[in-house]
Amino acid sequence: MALNHKIALISGGTHGIGLAIKEELDREMYLTVSFSRRTGVDALNPESIERFIKKVGKVDILINNVGGGGRWGNSDPLQTPLNTWSEVYQKNAGVAIQLTMAILPNMLERKWGRVITISSMYGKESGGRPWFTMAKSAEIAFMKEMSRIYQGTGVTFNTVCPGAIAIEGKPMGEFPYYGQPEDIAYYVGFLCSDKARFINGSCLVIDGGYTKSF
Repeated sequence: MALNHKIALISGGTHGIGLAIKEELDREMYLTVSFSRRTGVDALNPESIERFIKKVGKVDILINNVGGGGRWGNSDPLQTPLNTWSEVYQKNAGVAIQLTMAILPNMLERKWGRVITISSMYGKESGGRPWFTMAKSAEIAFMKEMSRIYQGTGVTFNTVCPGAIAIEGKPMGEFPYYGQPEDIAYYVGFLCSDKARFINGSCLVIDGGYTKSF
């Protein structure tokens, strides 16, 4: 599946699912670059992201992985400030939009590209705090509409919705069982390959059977 010399940008690629994806693409001989707060790039600061993009240059594969905020705020929305809603949206859908819009023109020019966004099972169905569910649902809608608009260009747009994943070996919350970051990374690696060239606009939930929707 390896495509030598393809450059993959992974947002939030220094731990958890993002790091597992980076390691998977490294094994497949992609050239990978990633960012997170650990590398000095603030997902809540569009200017910080813009500076990083300019340094990277050409990108063939974009993995929109950075996100979070599922535990921000209060379980009662009335006790949660409105800025939490906007910050969670920016950290998830906002960053995905900014990165995709910046990198897409070069993909279209070369007639090849992969944009894969890591959403959540709580973007696919109810269960999370509303600001998180809304942001993750927006990511799914974004990828689907982009796939429709740019179909046939050689650039594909897909979404992966993980279930409960044990990050750094530490399960959090009450779930019957947990997946591992590698369970997500293996499928992302396939989506990056030419073998997945006809998969476009899909949204796959990888949750071990936890969710209830079709």
